[in-house]
Amino acid sequence: MTDSPVCCGFAGGPEIINECRSYVKLEGHLLPGQTYVSKPGRLPCKAVIHAVGPMWEEGKRDEANKLYAAVSLSLQEATQRGYQSIAMPAISTGIFGFPLDKATEIILSASRDFLTDQSGTCISEVHIVDNDPRVISCFETALRSLTISSQPGPEEDHHDSPPVRRARAVKNADNAAGKFQCIILFVACIE
Repeated sequence: MTDSPVCCGFAGGPEIINECRSYVKLEGHLLPGQTYVSKPGRLPCKAVIHAVGPMWEEGKRDEANKLYAAVSLSLQEATQRGYQSIAMPAISTGIFGFPLDKATEIILSASRDFLTDQSGTCISEVHIVDNDPRVISCFETALRSLTISSQPGPEEDHHDSPPVRRARAVKNADNAAGKFQCIILFVACIE
C-alpha cells in the first residue's frame, strides 16, 4: 500500500461511492475549489481526496482560478494529513470541458507553486495520472518548460543556506494494473 492519496473515485469501488453519497446527503455537493477526503475503497492508497474543478464556460466565470484552487487545496489537504505523495488526474478536462492545454498549465503551475512556496510540506512527489496517453503527453510537454534543473547552482552548495525545494525529474510510469499512465514530478530538498 502506498501513502499516495488520489483525487479520483470510481476505480475504488462501491465503498467510495457510498461514502460520497452519504457525505452529499449530510453536507451537500462540493463546490469548485472544495475538497472532501474519503477512505480509499479498493485503491492502493491511504485516502482519496475528491476535488471539484470548475466547468469550462469559455473562461467567463473565473475557471482558471477555481482550478488552481482545487489543485492547491488538494495539496494542502495531503500535507495536513502527512502524505508524502499525491496522484492527481487532469481535473475538469473530462465532462467539465476545460481545455486540456489550459488545464495542464494550471495544474502544473499550482503544483509547482505549492511545492516551492510551502517549505513545511511533506509532499515529495506529485503524480499526474490518466488513462489517455494524449493527456499524459500534454502534461509531459508542458512539464518540460516548468522543470528546474536538478543540478544545484553555486549558491546552493553552501551548507549554511536554507533548503531549497526543486523539481528534480520527469519519469514515465505505468501502474501495476496498466490502466493508468502517469508522469511524476519529483521534488526534493537540497541542503
